[in-house]
Amino acid sequence: MPKVSAIVTTYNRKESLTETVNAILNQTFADFELIIVDNYSNYDFFELIDSFNDNRIKAYQNQNNGV
Repeated sequence: MPKVSAIVTTYNRKESLTETVNAILNQTFADFELIIVDNYSNYDFFELIDSFNDNRIKAYQNQNNGV
């Protein structure tokens, strides 16, 4: 079990999310999980998350379109 959990929420911020995830993954401390919750953005959220190829990332997507 990881020592630290970081949670990021996002909605239609693909570039900002990419920048944020890269900053978190590049930390020297590595014993963490990154939980990302997307509010049904207008791009392929799971494809973006898969592109990081890091098993510390746990991705979830709400299907309520911001409501």
